[in-house]
Amino acid sequence: MLQQEKLVSLLNKVMNQSARLRKGYTQAMFNCPFCKVVKKVPKLEVCLEGVDFGNWHCWICNSCGTSLKSLFFKLRAPKQYCEELHAIIGTTYKEKFQTSKDTEAHILPNEFKPLGVNSNSYLFGHAWYYLNQRGITRNDVLRYNIGYCERGEYAKRIIVPSYDKEGNLNFFSARDFTEESFFKYMLSPWTKDIIGFEVFVDWNEPITLVEGSFDAIAVRKNVIPLFGTSMSFSLKLALVKNSVKRVNVLLDNDALKQAVDIFDRIEDIQNDKIDVHLIRLNDKDPSVLGFENVDNIIKSSRPLDFLDLIKYKMEL
Repeated sequence: MLQQEKLVSLLNKVMNQSARLRKGYTQAMFNCPFCKVVKKVPKLEVCLEGVDFGNWHCWICNSCGTSLKSLFFKLRAPKQYCEELHAIIGTTYKEKFQTSKDTEAHILPNEFKPLGVNSNSYLFGHAWYYLNQRGITRNDVLRYNIGYCERGEYAKRIIVPSYDKEGNLNFFSARDFTEESFFKYMLSPWTKDIIGFEVFVDWNEPITLVEGSFDAIAVRKNVIPLFGTSMSFSLKLALVKNSVKRVNVLLDNDALKQAVDIFDRIEDIQNDKIDVHLIRLNDKDPSVLGFENVDNIIKSSRPLDFLDLIKYKMEL
């Protein structure tokens, strides 16, 4: 917390204004010095914590960067302020992580075997049995390049890859299909500042946000897995750049607080109105309900309004 307090104090001096703080000290909001548009709710967001640390973006003029150093450079901050910044953050964990993990080529585990290719292996049959129980078809396996591992770090796990808009691997999830592991899910050791299943996304159509890969496969239509319960910086930026008109937030009922947080964040960043629909499935899993039932629930939902938001927050 002390680091965030020092950063906010320094940013206030560099920006020559006082930050509006959100979620404690995790986000600082300013009126943008680049487009000079003054709003009741400031639109230049600076992230001060977590995997998005250092990311900054104006939701009006789209000025953005991925480090506080780049923000200070663009602002032509005095040398003394740049030196003060370095004294506070030094080389951040994010920068260290990016130089080691993110600069490496993203590849699937060496032990990865595609489930679209038949095998006589006992584990191959076991993996397929698990997928059938989840309602996943052969077409799904081929579409998403689903596979599994028999050995190695991801042994006895289903591997579901995610690809970016260019068709390059950007993430994967690994689900235990034997129910023997204490950890049901493992995720690739890369940044989650990505857009899941981006290769399949049509930004001109309503977007549905879900927690994981299997939820996304069950929903099928224009869906983005978050690989958790929070939006990445890249996803927030894409929603604005592509002028998305509707976002469906479909998280487990026990993640209601996170779903409301996502609604709040979309409300904060939008320039044009984005209709946000919070979809509740009454403790049913999307794969249990099936694509048609989930699709009908989404279609019949209505946008959240202020009273809905108050009601949901009272449930938290």
